[in-house]
Amino acid sequence: MERVVQVRNLTLGEGLPKICIPLTDSDLHNLLRSAQTLQTGPCDLVEWRADFYGDFRNKSLCLEVLYALREILGDIPLLFTIRTANEGGQADIPTEEYEAINLAVIESGLADLVDVELSRGADVMTRLCSSAHLTDTTKIVASKHDFTKTPPETELVSDLCRMQDLGADIVKYAVMPNSERDVLTLLSATVTMKEQHRDTPVITMSMGRLGVISRVCGSFTGSSVTFGTAGQASAPGQLPADRLKSFLDYL
Repeated sequence: MERVVQVRNLTLGEGLPKICIPLTDSDLHNLLRSAQTLQTGPCDLVEWRADFYGDFRNKSLCLEVLYALREILGDIPLLFTIRTANEGGQADIPTEEYEAINLAVIESGLADLVDVELSRGADVMTRLCSSAHLTDTTKIVASKHDFTKTPPETELVSDLCRMQDLGADIVKYAVMPNSERDVLTLLSATVTMKEQHRDTPVITMSMGRLGVISRVCGSFTGSSVTFGTAGQASAPGQLPADRLKSFLDYL
């Protein structure tokens, strides 16, 4: 199967890793102002980290914010993410509410990509992937995050393959290294996915200072997206987007 995903004018899974910039503002005024600044810097796609936003649990208001972001971003692809507390985010909500909000976003067509956490369960993943595939416009980024450790390579690969099997269009894994060898484990797992499990684009990162190298070597390992900052970071170890682009171009 071809290992690329087309989102608007952006092709994920080929060429240089694409730079995604997260928006983490808690109110509409600052959120839209941050979105406007992205027009002038290196930015291939934008992630709205809705869990940082004050009223994201109100579905109608959430869709209104997405519409406003869509108007500003134009053809820049938009990724919608509710990162829950047990995956390092700000949201502490029941799985049923998590699924309902994500379903409303998928059905609205306002987000090009929607992040779905594997920890929400296989049934939730399957239902949201099925709903997204019916729209033919929204792609699912299945994700898993470990903020304490780096699991063995076999576990990393197994979980990424499980996300593929559940119907995700793109699969993502972020881990915390406790040693240099942990970083190598993450990089090796990424290469294994590139060589042996090419069904979808893969996004991986090793967080924190130790793992910075993982954010700039995607052309080598096969990680298709890297996250940079144009303001507040959404995860430890993210680099400023302009510096990140310099590293990617040079490598």
